[in-house]
Amino acid sequence: MSSMECLPAPEVVAAEFCSVLHRWLDPATITEINRRNATPEYGMSCATHDFCDANQAMIDALHSFGLEFDHHLMALINAAWHLARERQFAIHRQS
Repeated sequence: MSSMECLPAPEVVAAEFCSVLHRWLDPATITEINRRNATPEYGMSCATHDFCDANQAMIDALHSFGLEFDHHLMALINAAWHLARERQFAIHRQS
């Protein structure tokens, strides 16, 4: 994609990222990730990495929009990740 206005919204990427995680991990694991993320030890990191390659999950989410990982997408990736974590990796269906 050549222009920034063609990029998907962070909310949409976050939803796809969560969908990937839910395909890879069972509900008990997602619950454990959220429990760990609520502790001070995970304040600057994310427990998803304890259970899967969360970077690959984000790459897979980007691929669903025809995007390849690129450092120019870091603002989008970071925004999507923060939204996903805030939502405790719940799947939010778009209407």
